[in-house]
Amino acid sequence: MPGLVGVVGKAGGSQSERLLADMAQAIKHEDWYQVDLYQGEGFGLGRVHLGFLNPEPQPIWNEDKTLCLAMEGEVYDYQDLKQQLIARGHRFRVDNDAEFVLHLFEEFGEEFASRLNGAFVAAIWDARAHKLWVVNDRFGLQALFYRQTGERLLFAGHTAAFFADPTYEPQVDQVALAEFFSFEHVLGDRTLLADVKLLPPASILTFQVGQLSIRSYYDFQFVEDYQDHDETWYVERWIRLMRQAVERRMRGDGPVGVQLSGGLDSRTVLAMMGRQCGSVHTFTFGIPGCDDARFAREVAARRGTTHHFLELKPDYLRTQAEEGVKLANGLKSCVHMHVLGTLGETAEIVDVLYTGSLGDSIMGIHLQRDLLAIHRPSVLARMLFNRYNNCFSEDSHPRLFSDDFYGRVKGAVFEEFNRVLAESRARLSANKREHYSIRQNDRRWVLEGQNLLRSRLIVRTPFYDNDLVDFMLTVPPGLRCDGYLYVRGFIQAAPDLAKIPFARAGLPLVPCMRDLSIRANRQMRWWLQQGGLKWVSPPKKRPYADYNHWLRTALRDWVEGILLDRRTLDRGYLRPQYVRALVERHMQGEGEFARQLGVLLTFELWHRMFLDQRLAG
Repeated sequence: MPGLVGVVGKAGGSQSERLLADMAQAIKHEDWYQVDLYQGEGFGLGRVHLGFLNPEPQPIWNEDKTLCLAMEGEVYDYQDLKQQLIARGHRFRVDNDAEFVLHLFEEFGEEFASRLNGAFVAAIWDARAHKLWVVNDRFGLQALFYRQTGERLLFAGHTAAFFADPTYEPQVDQVALAEFFSFEHVLGDRTLLADVKLLPPASILTFQVGQLSIRSYYDFQFVEDYQDHDETWYVERWIRLMRQAVERRMRGDGPVGVQLSGGLDSRTVLAMMGRQCGSVHTFTFGIPGCDDARFAREVAARRGTTHHFLELKPDYLRTQAEEGVKLANGLKSCVHMHVLGTLGETAEIVDVLYTGSLGDSIMGIHLQRDLLAIHRPSVLARMLFNRYNNCFSEDSHPRLFSDDFYGRVKGAVFEEFNRVLAESRARLSANKREHYSIRQNDRRWVLEGQNLLRSRLIVRTPFYDNDLVDFMLTVPPGLRCDGYLYVRGFIQAAPDLAKIPFARAGLPLVPCMRDLSIRANRQMRWWLQQGGLKWVSPPKKRPYADYNHWLRTALRDWVEGILLDRRTLDRGYLRPQYVRALVERHMQGEGEFARQLGVLLTFELWHRMFLDQRLAG
């Protein structure tokens, strides 16, 4: 679990030094991880890393040894800024991203963060003022958790580090747990631990003499003063910025890969790589013969990549679920850990992996037309809550939770949802919805999947490029709705790839002979069925995973062994009879409850690995 570790404040010299080392050890997931540690007066700073990116030892110091920095991640396209710093007298000895960020901070102070485009978190210590700054990127792509106890601050890239503190007495954040059961992710800056928070995106955290403060340096908001441009202008600008976002991240790192599904996002990333695709590996995971595998294979062949299909085994969770729960801080349901099932095979071939994360959200793929209407705030809040509350519904909470637990969280999930929804100051319903989707759903759910990948790989996500996102925030909802602009731009930029069907609809994006053939086949099957030939089956979608089936077959004894165990049923959070009935109904095929069972399994595994082991120790 690569990331930073740090201890600032009173703790006693040798005790603080031991704690820093123990925190680093707690997140050293692999023996081959590299660790950099430094202990100074009143602070300790370190980094656990893969050794691939900015491998030089950290922290890095400025010329007069008054400032030092430890950083995880990378920044892009900064050579012009670097030359300006050199012209102002800054000297570069290591010549990596971390040294550039340190000198930029030295020159511009806290305003330096707004000049950075990347995926990073950096901790800076001022030895004269005994002051700490922690800064992350605009989207919080590199996780940083923190916990304050009196005049001491602990921070780390993973919550496991806090258990290295022998004085720590962990407690479950009960509202966060209710949110996790409701949405399959938590909201805001919460974690499953009551006194551990996640640093929000685009934040500058400062800590000095026991005083903690956090401010935002970038305001993620949709711009509703729309300009009068025609569709062609938007399409051409989208293509230019999308291509620029990918090219910025092509840094000559040797063999690189693209996580290629049958969807549009990863296909877009590959398309924008242009002529460099010949040296690229593409990876598709799933069930053999699934739609993603078939369509991705065609895309890879068209672009000339070295393609790898990696089978997702039905029972991979049996051996890897605990690892995934640990890597994702208990915040990612185990039935969404697909990348973990084939991560080892991918990491044997490449060190860098490009993904299409955020594409469908920022591009409006899931923006429905009913949200183009104007809704009263209270109506919109309830409408969106019902759409996102797709695991254990609010109505099921009295039956799922014990009386005591339900009494403490009743109404809290909707209240918290309403609060984070209001963080968008947009007037339009569509923009309020997209703000929530990107800031909450994508960050707290999708990005935990990225954390799994980052345990072995450098992960690059071009859709999070600053310039691309800033542009999309100015695009009218009508052009974003159903991904309209996205699709038009892709067709113009990669017409050959637009003719290959996409897994979502099973159709190409453009009219062609293949599109006509697929539609004719579907129509013929419908006519035959309507004519009485019921044995003619409709076209079948072949998904890349089938957790509903796997949980009741290959993983049945594993599921029942965990969820029907007395430890699980007697924790006091849930009603045992409800859990038993849910498991039985799923196993008997009376419903499809993989998502519900997934969050139950995840929480129980997390509780056993962290809280139970702490109590036993």
